[in-house]
Amino acid sequence: MSKGSVEDRLAIRELIERFSAAVIRIDADRFASTFAQDGVWILPSVPDGTRGRDNIRAVFGEKLAYVEHIHMVGFPDELVFDGDRATGATYCRELIFTKDGEQKLLIGCFHDEYVKVDGEWLFQSRDYEVVGLH
Repeated sequence: MSKGSVEDRLAIRELIERFSAAVIRIDADRFASTFAQDGVWILPSVPDGTRGRDNIRAVFGEKLAYVEHIHMVGFPDELVFDGDRATGATYCRELIFTKDGEQKLLIGCFHDEYVKVDGEWLFQSRDYEVVGLH
């Protein structure tokens, strides 16, 4: 277990940024591409998780169907590396504008597991915890 190299830490930060950009653009393909082929996306509304890129892509489309615009920022914390695997937490803030004119502020934390596949860091799992909803 280690803090990892600067390169690996930067690559995971860029992965988190790519994930956030996919959410902002409501781009299901880009969103799914941040996960390993057998990756799992866990939400409070889907506690058993959604496994696999194709399923993640579909659920992403369903979950964001009510969204007109969304702004998401996140930052990693608690990164621990073990070879080609790592764990960490990503704290995030989402400002959501719905198609029916509502605004929501969502504060959350992803409990992340990362895996390095062919030199690229991906999410093996992201387990979302709601910290606050306003």
